[in-house]
Amino acid sequence: MSNVINSIMERVSNPKLTQPCPNRDQLEQMFRCAVRAPDHGRLRPWRFVVLEGDALLKLGHAFEASQPGADEAKRLRLRSMPLRAPMIIVSIATLDWEHKKVPVWEQQVAVGIATQHLQLAAKELGFGTMWRTGEMTEAESVRAYLGVADNEQIIGFLYTGTVEGEPRAADLQALDEIVEYRS
Repeated sequence: MSNVINSIMERVSNPKLTQPCPNRDQLEQMFRCAVRAPDHGRLRPWRFVVLEGDALLKLGHAFEASQPGADEAKRLRLRSMPLRAPMIIVSIATLDWEHKKVPVWEQQVAVGIATQHLQLAAKELGFGTMWRTGEMTEAESVRAYLGVADNEQIIGFLYTGTVEGEPRAADLQALDEIVEYRS
């Protein structure tokens, strides 16, 4: 099988990530892959924010600020969430709500595909990732910290680093459950 097929077939989420994470040259290679995603109308609806070090601590404070009524245990958990990896790449969709030919959902999908390209490129470079979403993608404190504009949407937080321990095996779905052939 080709490298692309192997990377796709072996891709898994890696919740335990550590240093090292991609360096600037590796990140640039990953981003060059990301922007090869299908992009109807050449809108280029993506942007990415790379967080490391203190920026992860600040993101944790933004997570915590999203739930001001939380008890101390919950606040500590929220603050520590971004520290699960040495790097987080935030994928953000810049949406053109008025575009006559490219609906918003298609722009969101393009950024999702770009994020998947980031994952595959990271894997090819020897790194692991974990794509996280959830309520923090909508939290005002997180949007403010990241400078997310009104016409933008956080598509995901791509936790990135070196896989700690053995990566788990990919769970393959039976194709007869999901594929229908017609002639």
